[in-house]
Amino acid sequence: MTRVLMTTVDRDFGLYDYYRENAPERFRWRFQMPRRISFGLRFLRQNVPEIEILEYPTRAEYRNALKKGWDVVGFSFYLEESNHILQMAEEAHTSGVKRLWAGNYGALTPSLQASFDDVFSGYSEDAVAQNLGKTLGAIRHPPLVSEFRLPGGWPMPIGILFTTRGCSFSCTFCQTTAFAPRPKAIPLESIEEAIQFYVAHRIQYVLILDENFGNIPQHAEEVIELLARYRVKWLVQSRVDLFLRNFDRWTEKGMEGALFGIESFHQEVLKQIHKGEKVEAVMELARRLNSAGKYAHGYYIIGFPSETPESIREDLNTLAAMELDVTQITIVTPHPRTQLWNELDSQYGIFEKDLSKYDTKHLVLEPPNLQAGSSGITVERRLQQVLRKRLAAPHRTKIPGEQTAKTRSERFAVRPAPRALG
Repeated sequence: MTRVLMTTVDRDFGLYDYYRENAPERFRWRFQMPRRISFGLRFLRQNVPEIEILEYPTRAEYRNALKKGWDVVGFSFYLEESNHILQMAEEAHTSGVKRLWAGNYGALTPSLQASFDDVFSGYSEDAVAQNLGKTLGAIRHPPLVSEFRLPGGWPMPIGILFTTRGCSFSCTFCQTTAFAPRPKAIPLESIEEAIQFYVAHRIQYVLILDENFGNIPQHAEEVIELLARYRVKWLVQSRVDLFLRNFDRWTEKGMEGALFGIESFHQEVLKQIHKGEKVEAVMELARRLNSAGKYAHGYYIIGFPSETPESIREDLNTLAAMELDVTQITIVTPHPRTQLWNELDSQYGIFEKDLSKYDTKHLVLEPPNLQAGSSGITVERRLQQVLRKRLAAPHRTKIPGEQTAKTRSERFAVRPAPRALG
């Protein structure tokens, strides 16, 4: 039988923490959300149990694992992790591993693919199973528990849920157009198994991380009925238009927060990147979330070619005025096999060859109105600008499920994350 080890990048690369990467220094101590598990590898192991997985090991742990002798070592990684992954791949090859696999979004990069024997594009449970001579039935959803740490270090476990995977929209900046362009529903029975696990372990909140929840409307309706039946509160990632279309229905069924892409306040930019939404709709969604006391989490991109330092400052003042609970600001970063990559490379040139810089925090091209590395385009300064007023004065970030002012101990019934993850 073929012995397969699948791994993420090693922890020596740095354990990714969402708030550390997307908040200014004075804000980072307040919340933590370290990425300790790999959702993709958990799905693979749940559906192809013959494989072994390593999730963010230390380099020493990885080297010790290689000593066990594997026919295949596979790597699940993102573009900015590529340099470390190539080092890990070389170590596997030197240790005698016969075949090297690559998967996840980083594997879409054409310049890397020659370093691997097999490259898996998209969600690959079926492809991995077939490679091992197996046939899969319906996809099973694994239990996925992440830890959100509150001020003072108190842990709050959150159940992660995927109800669909893939996206039918064609935003030019998004690699999902190449990775999984057709959304597929996770079977409802499998979703219910995951929800039952969370409820059994007294996990109060679920975070739905579909690319666009509601993209398959009937399936979404069945999911929210399930969540309501189990009395689970949920936060969800989706498009602005889908949130507005379903706002009353979703909040009635337990939605406590929304994660959504704003991207730009310029309608011509939204048109260029095929976002297909109106600036006014974003403002309306923010108003409705704030009015209902729901968590509001927006994604915004700076550095499009038509922008200037002055226009960015003005836009970020507008962003701050929306009073979102969390604003993730990134620099426009073209990724391989996207339309944006082709457009920006041909028009301006993508000069950066160091793949570690493709983390959405560095300028990797030369648009006419911005200079790479200039102080006017650093994400750190822009985040400081957006959050300055809220950090300088008392501000109550809305907590899921809470609409009246209470002490922090009253807002949360904090329980440790379950040790058994299935």
